[in-house]
Amino acid sequence: MRGILTEKNIVIVLFVMVFVIFSLAEKETKKIEQLYNGGHTTIKNFPVVMPEAKAKIPTAPKSSE
Repeated sequence: MRGILTEKNIVIVLFVMVFVIFSLAEKETKKIEQLYNGGHTTIKNFPVVMPEAKAKIPTAPKSSE
């Protein structure tokens, strides 16, 4: 009977552990993101404010002729 801790089994166990850890980290990241953004704000919810163009048209000074 072969040993339980062969290289192949160790690699499989490590892969599963990494997968579980990254899944948990992703869930925690989403929680923190929601707290930071107020729970419901996304980039799509930000209003687009376009500044109005208020350029002055130069006029010639009135001459007193």
